[in-house]
Amino acid sequence: MLDPYAVDAAFYDALHADFREDTGLWLSFAGRTDRPVLEVGCGTGRVSIELAKAGHAVTGIDISPSMLARARTKADETGLEVEWIERSLLDVAFEEGRFGFVLLPQDVFLYCRDGEEQLAWLNAIAECLHFSGTLAIDLPGPALWLDPATSGQPLLVFSGETDAGVAFDAWHVHEDDLALQERWLRVTYETVDEAGLVRRFHSEHQLRYVYRFEIEYLLSMADLALVDVYGDYDLGPLTNDSERMVVIARRAEG
Repeated sequence: MLDPYAVDAAFYDALHADFREDTGLWLSFAGRTDRPVLEVGCGTGRVSIELAKAGHAVTGIDISPSMLARARTKADETGLEVEWIERSLLDVAFEEGRFGFVLLPQDVFLYCRDGEEQLAWLNAIAECLHFSGTLAIDLPGPALWLDPATSGQPLLVFSGETDAGVAFDAWHVHEDDLALQERWLRVTYETVDEAGLVRRFHSEHQLRYVYRFEIEYLLSMADLALVDVYGDYDLGPLTNDSERMVVIARRAEG
């Protein structure tokens, strides 16, 4: 299987490493359990490493060898022990009730291809979540939902340098389909060397958006009980202006 994030990995930390808005919330949920923590779609370890620094036993799972190679390097450099698993969530048989906190960070759940895969993910999580554990799913809020009116418009989302000192611009172009609740996203990384030679690197991603009552229904089908839905990382209410939709759930009783 080709690594779908091989191109993104080289630029990912420059784009996301300084993002800290969500970290405090995930640390607070992890602090409510003495059991291990699972991050699904851990990427280069931005959140997993912070959880490990706080003393938690952390497992990070991701399908991308390129992303995990960077995660392992960063963990090794700080002397942290994190269990990194290079597989799909559906290909791992975790011990029943193993984790006290399971996290699907920014937009990871959107990579499920359809409703069947979404439900399969939630069933797998319910199986490995401790009866007193917590699940957190971080999704786009109403202010960042699908917008066909902006389809095809290039958007400069970042201008800076990689950790290797390579200057680059990152561009997004999307095509949104409201009927299918899908976004096709093309990411272009553009570098310019000292001689002025421009190089462009592309990655493409298919995202399936999920809305509030849809995720509530999916949770109930997986025997997970909704705790609450929030509109930001300070646990404020979900409104039309919310850029995030933070869904908190637990194992259903009985």
